[in-house]
Amino acid sequence: MTRRVGSRNQRYEERRMELARRLRQRLAKPGRPGLRELAQAAGVTIPTLKHYFGDRDGIIKGVLDAHSAFSGPHMQALRLPSGPFAKSMFEAAAYVDLGLSIPVVTELHTAGILEGVVHEEIGPYYLSTMLEPVLQGVEVRLSAHLARGEMRQADLRTAALELVAPIYVAHLHQRLLGGDKLRPLDTAVHRSEHVEAFIRAYGIEPGPAPGAGAAV
Repeated sequence: MTRRVGSRNQRYEERRMELARRLRQRLAKPGRPGLRELAQAAGVTIPTLKHYFGDRDGIIKGVLDAHSAFSGPHMQALRLPSGPFAKSMFEAAAYVDLGLSIPVVTELHTAGILEGVVHEEIGPYYLSTMLEPVLQGVEVRLSAHLARGEMRQADLRTAALELVAPIYVAHLHQRLLGGDKLRPLDTAVHRSEHVEAFIRAYGIEPGPAPGAGAAV
């Protein structure tokens, strides 16, 4: 029986994604496991692991790629303004906060940081697949508000980083580094106060409606 064109590729990608899921869970734990430990975590042999990912760097990249393959719709939602500037900023911040709270995303950020800080190639790869898409999505949203005249002139990359970074650090502090036990933080209150300050810094108050204040 002739194998349908593309069937092997589909099965190959499905298998690769399943292995990436198992590997992600191990890479999110402390320590930098070698190929043998990674193969054990994935439930396969080292040759099988190499067949699907190549070397160890290829494994890390494959795990990060598995996330980016599904992140498109979420990044698109982040790009689109949702109402006036203040409302849109609160919703963008809440969207980023929600994404960082998802266990799968938390594991990917953990794996990316653990590997990236000690590897000059993995660091930029983590940024390009996990963090930069978020920052660039916020930049696009901000550009729409700038074009509407709802936001003061500013470097959008800087503004996007200023909106996202405190939320990101709060998650690192509380979730990844154990800050919830060392010094708990109400992240909802933190996010609200942070966004209010951001709006004050970058927003433009709407002017009076035409004719407002005119003598009757």
